Amino acid sequence: MWIDVQSAAAVTIADLVANPKAYNDTAVTVVGDVELSIPVGSQSTFDLRDGPAKITVVSRSAAPAVGARLTVTGTLHVVSEGGHEAESTELPPVIVESARVAAP
Repeated sequence: MWIDVQSAAAVTIADLVANPKAYNDTAVTVVGDVELSIPVGSQSTFDLRDGPAKITVVSRSAAPAVGARLTVTGTLHVVSEGGHEAESTELPPVIVESARVAAP
């Protein structure tokens, strides 16, 4: 599913990490530096950092270079493991990327 980049909310990575449920299943745009980049065939996973805050991005595109400054748009997803809400563990949020460009 591709997202209209113009309709995505521009937020900081710190905002997403601090309050992920507020953005769950929402189109977001963030800016950060690639800290870790893992190619998985023609797809990739990478960590995007903005100051002390970091978020993982899952992409259908090739892995970006470590150190690249990117603007990433995608859908934020909050995932929990475990059966019952009281017993479940919330995992760190991830962004499923729909677009990326080099940031200034």
